Formats: sequence, C-alpha cells, structure tokens
Amino acid sequence: MKWRLGILIILLMIFILMLRISWNGSWDIFNKYKNQEDWVGVWTASMQAPFEDGISQKGFENQTIRMVLHPHVDGNKIRLRLSNIFSEEPLAIEEVHVAISQKGSEIDPDTDQQVTFNGESTLSIPPGERKFSDSISLELSGDKALAVSLYVKEKSGPVTWHPISMQTTYISNGNDVSKSVSSAFNEQENSWFWLDGVDTLADSSVKGIVVMGSSIANGNSSTVNKNRRWPNYLARRLKQKDSDLTIMNAGISGNQLINSLPDKGENAYTRLERDVFNQSGVKAVILHQGLNDIRHYPEYDADKIIERMKQIIDSTHDQGLTIYGGTLTPFKGSGMFTSKGENTRQEVNDWIRTSGEFDGVIDFDKALRDPDEPERYLQKYDSGDHLHPNDAGYKRMADTVDPSLFK
Repeated sequence: MKWRLGILIILLMIFILMLRISWNGSWDIFNKYKNQEDWVGVWTASMQAPFEDGISQKGFENQTIRMVLHPHVDGNKIRLRLSNIFSEEPLAIEEVHVAISQKGSEIDPDTDQQVTFNGESTLSIPPGERKFSDSISLELSGDKALAVSLYVKEKSGPVTWHPISMQTTYISNGNDVSKSVSSAFNEQENSWFWLDGVDTLADSSVKGIVVMGSSIANGNSSTVNKNRRWPNYLARRLKQKDSDLTIMNAGISGNQLINSLPDKGENAYTRLERDVFNQSGVKAVILHQGLNDIRHYPEYDADKIIERMKQIIDSTHDQGLTIYGGTLTPFKGSGMFTSKGENTRQEVNDWIRTSGEFDGVIDFDKALRDPDEPERYLQKYDSGDHLHPNDAGYKRMADTVDPSLFK
C-alpha cells in the first residue's frame, strides 16, 4: 500500500513539474508576442521614370546628394529603402550616411552615421529593383527631420526619382556625406533621388496608412520646406493623439487613375502594388484621385472613373487592407475647368459618398468648397490657381479626417 502511495506522490510531482514547465513556456510565448516588434513604413516617396532631359536624365557623377525628409514619428531604429526601379543599368552608390537634419543642408554631426547594406558600405542595385539598408540605431523625434546623404562616384546614368518634392535637396561635388556645414552644397533641386522609403522598428500594434493621390497629396502650392502637405498635417494630428498609426504619402504630381503619362508617373492602378501593398506594415489606404482624369480627358464620364476606383478597391480588399475614399475637390477657375467636367466630378463624388464601396469616406470637397459657389474653393483655402489648396486648405483637409475611421 505504501509503495502505491509513493508512486502516486512521485507521479503527482512529475505532473506538477510538467504543468509548471508548460505554463512558463506559454508565458514566455505570450511575452514574446506581446513585445514583438515589426518594421512599419513612416515615410515614402513614389518614384517615377527619368524625364527626357534635365537632371534626371543627366544623372550624377562624383557628387553627394543630401535629401531632407520628415517622418513625424518617434523611434530609435530605422532602415532606408533605395530604388532603381526605372533604370536599365545597375546603380552603384559608394557611400550612404544618415543624420538629424539642421537648418538647410546642415546636419547634427553628433548624429551622423554610415549606413550599411548587408554589412557593406557600398551598394549596387540591379535595374528594376529596390534594396533595404541594415538596421540603423538613430533617435527619431516627430519634430525633427532626417538628412540622408548619398555619394555617387561613377556616372549614374538616368535616375529613378520623385520630382516636385516640395523639399530642397542639396548637391555637392565630391564625397561630402559627413559634411555638417552648408558651404559644400552649392546646388539645389526640388526633387528626391532613389530614396523611396523609411521604416522604423515599432511595436507590432503600429500600422501604416498610405495616401494614394496626385498633386494635392503631393502638396503642390504648399510652402516649400515646411511640411505643410495635408498628409503631413494628418501625421502630426495622429502623433498628438498618441495614435499607433503612421502616414506614408504616395502622391505624384499630375498622376492619374487610368492613364500613365511620361512625366506624371504610372497610373494609380499600375503602381498600387509597389507604392501601397509593398509598404512595410501597411494597414489601410486613402485614395484621393480622379480629378486629373476628368480635367485631361473630358470625354471620360463618371462611369469610367468609377470603374477604375472599383478596381483599386477590389485589389486593396484582396490584400486584406481597408480603403477610404476622398471626394474630389473643386476646380472652377482653373485652366482646364469645363461644365462637363464639373458634372462628372459631382457624379463621382456622389458615388463615393453613397455607394458604400469604400470602407469610409473623407469629404474633402465639402471641407474646402465655397458654400455659395460649390464649384469653387472657399477663397481662404485657395492657393490662387483654383486647383490646389494653400497651407490653410491642406490643414483643413487633414482636420477633416476623423481618426476613429481607422479603428
């Protein structure tokens, strides 16, 4: 009898020990996933093919290109993404540095550090490809900009780029990736070159929203170097609310839903996978496009615009993402306004508001229009070209976005 009791006690102890091991293991797994971190996009610039002439066709040789960008987030680890999508030749970059930006082309020298790619300081990107850098330890702050400096030694050839950046890029002769003073950078361009993404390592609850748009998303007519595009204003609003969302701006000036023009980028549907779906940690899309199609192709009726929007919605849902539609803003008084185009805009806006196809609607038209003449901007929001908002108009657009949409 006693030996049976002894066996039972031993078995009970083994059971308790196994239960404890199992519980601890489960707890470790819980903690692992609770504290898991993932890469999430915090800044992007949609790339275009080089133009037929100018700096994008000429390219660079023995020059440093210093680009300034503002992710509007906090963090301590980032990675860069460089693109050679629209080149037929390999891209050779001799050295890349990143630092906190100061005034103009100046950087904080205490934050400057070399960026590596698979442990190497040099980088070669085959034609049609993009590459991520290794992880970089750098304290990001929502109120500070980054400066990314690339040194190209050999002739680059035509450049994959983002024209009309609304941000000055600084260029010098020779290798000045670590130069903190502005005197070395004696050339300026209003474009970004090759750099098409910045990710940060964040808690897995943090997700990104991509704004898919044209010149209004791009911030045309906003104040240069002040980050007053409406996606900038929205990113700052979300940060003030301690939101777990980041904003990525995939706007291209002149971009269209349906047609791809040489200097306006690939159409929205064609670039959807690259500029939206392939972003790190993307959760949702805000689509605000269609006005350029109406303006440039007066023969297009509302059905044609809506058909393309439906294709984008379906593709987005197929990726498991949500998509929000922004109504098309007024354009009476601009150079390509017609009454037929205005009727098409109104029909498209009515469909956006009432069809239920989008997961949510942001009524930019209502926010910016003149109530006495709704075909026009309210004057205080008009940049003067009657097509793009001014800084106050862009802020008004961002204020129109209800953050609860994204929950």
